[in-house]
Amino acid sequence: MSGGGDGASERLPSSIGIVGVLALLVGNAISVPIFVLPGPLAGSAGPAVVLAIVLAAIPAGFVVLYNAVLGSAMPVAGGLYVYISRLTAPYWGFLVPFTIPLVAWASLLITATGFAEYTRIFFDVPSMVLVYVLLGFVLLVNLTGLRVVAQVQIVCFVGLLLALLTFIVPGASAVETANYAPFFPDYGAFALAVVALFYPFLGFGLLVELGEEIENPGRTIPLVLGLGIGIVALFYVALIAVLVGVVPYTQLGNEADLALAASRFLPWWGEYVVAAGAIFAVVTTVNTTLLVFSRTLMRASRDGVLPASLSRIHPRFDTPHYAVAVLGVPPFLLVPLADEIVGLSAFIGLASLTAYFFCAIGLWNLPREFPDHYATAPFRLRRYRGLLAAVLGGAIVTGAFWLVTLSQRPVVGVVLIGWFAVAYGYYRYRLRKIDRVELYRTMTTLAVHERVGDDTGERDDRSPE
Repeated sequence: MSGGGDGASERLPSSIGIVGVLALLVGNAISVPIFVLPGPLAGSAGPAVVLAIVLAAIPAGFVVLYNAVLGSAMPVAGGLYVYISRLTAPYWGFLVPFTIPLVAWASLLITATGFAEYTRIFFDVPSMVLVYVLLGFVLLVNLTGLRVVAQVQIVCFVGLLLALLTFIVPGASAVETANYAPFFPDYGAFALAVVALFYPFLGFGLLVELGEEIENPGRTIPLVLGLGIGIVALFYVALIAVLVGVVPYTQLGNEADLALAASRFLPWWGEYVVAAGAIFAVVTTVNTTLLVFSRTLMRASRDGVLPASLSRIHPRFDTPHYAVAVLGVPPFLLVPLADEIVGLSAFIGLASLTAYFFCAIGLWNLPREFPDHYATAPFRLRRYRGLLAAVLGGAIVTGAFWLVTLSQRPVVGVVLIGWFAVAYGYYRYRLRKIDRVELYRTMTTLAVHERVGDDTGERDDRSPE
């Protein structure tokens, strides 16, 4: 068993400042899903997909709020797992690293599909070849370290913003208001679009997974989250409004429809600019997918609930190289299955929002369980006002997502529930094979370098139920 609770594991170095963090965050959120999802969703939901992205920003706002408070109070590596296991319950925290491989692979499959669709605008190359080249490149970059990833991200981020502005600014003058009618051709498809479009906003979970590697995290995390969601929401609404305003929704339905729309109002090079932006977005998405999720696996390994090898840090590159490999290698085998963009997006959104609901419960418990952390946090809410509203709001939104998904894509909900049942069986098996009390103690305390003042043993007296 690792010594996560005793701080015996190696620590990742603080290596990126506010500019790099903002590029990582916004580059991860303004990413390939916003290039590949609007077309298929608008083809069935119609112009109402503009409202869908606005509504999807509501749960995203809760995610930002949770991340801002928790990230400010307890900047750690693998934040979502740590917050839920320490502040809600060990089993619910364990679900995070246990489910992460499915979410990561689904995300990488969506990214692979988008990359193939847009790259083929430039080159007549088989889709499989393009996908494998991309996955190999990003796996290599993530194995070589966070600083390299941040540098690549900044370059791609600039190219991405230029491409989006090239589409949005002239496109706004080419919109035909008649294309917005009928606004609600299919209410069920509209509701599913809200669930699916939550996925692009998940980049805001990046910071709490990298807290250990961010310079001055207590100040940087809330600041970057606030700036980031404003930038991302503005781009998302403008992008989709132009798409459905330029092209009638009955002509939409493909992953590369943004390039089609660009050809309607830009010169011959317009669709190539949009395609280039999508390729930049692909790189930023896959970069941070491996980056974020590998840190969560690393932290769970430190606690002893996953194999110890996943917490090992490469002596040269300072990366959890085994964790990166676990997430980055299997997609090479799963690429042929990437044929259901909307379903995969709904799965990612539902699984992630469910995890953030348990994170909200942990946020409510934070002032009681780790009072010193909460008292010294640069950003915090009043317990019976802000915190209570955040928990109740998150519960309502999560319940709505489950109802929509079960009615529109029941297989997604069934798969997720089934996976949780498998996780519970494995968790109970682990408890029988190891020291249950010690595991509980490890999963409910912080590592030494994460503690504040004299609260090093504030939860050590708790015993398993």
